[in-house]
Amino acid sequence: MLDRLKADYRGVRSIWSKYWAAYGGCTALFSSTYFYVALALTVINFGAWFHSGWWDVVIASVPTILGFTLAGLAVFLGMDSGFSKMLAGTGKAKVSPFMALVSAFVHFILTQAVAVIFALTVKSAFFQVDGMPEIYYDVVFVLNRIVWFVGYFIYMYSMVQIFSAVFAIFRATRWYEFYVEKSAQNSTERKD
Repeated sequence: MLDRLKADYRGVRSIWSKYWAAYGGCTALFSSTYFYVALALTVINFGAWFHSGWWDVVIASVPTILGFTLAGLAVFLGMDSGFSKMLAGTGKAKVSPFMALVSAFVHFILTQAVAVIFALTVKSAFFQVDGMPEIYYDVVFVLNRIVWFVGYFIYMYSMVQIFSAVFAIFRATRWYEFYVEKSAQNSTERKD
């Protein structure tokens, strides 16, 4: 059983490593405009996360968006196999356009999942204890705000990733248009 657990752990670690490499790793994350827009929006929306209860918005909204995201990815993956084969070719790049597109969607899905898990965890961990020394309440107040800032930032980042996913779809649509044009040209050349 322990061997099976180790093998499973290695498999999970391997697939996460492949995703992270295809996404671009920390370089892609910290050089992303969306990352910093989410950070700015988190600061601007100070009133939303500074008080308890912000997690209810996350828990109520993200699962629906997550469902649409998964459906969108499924539609893309179900597209014409010739087009997918064209995108899957890496050429001179380390990561194929197909893998770059899928990893962008996976990143979007993961940030949404992390936002919901974080919100559920923070909601379940929020409670009050009476009769403690004043320093306890001061520390808890500050730590709560730090954790809430991080949680709301993850939520905002997952929401801003909507733009990334939309433009990934737009980019794929442009690639598909190019593919159709090339296919039509090749078909016309064969007839001549």
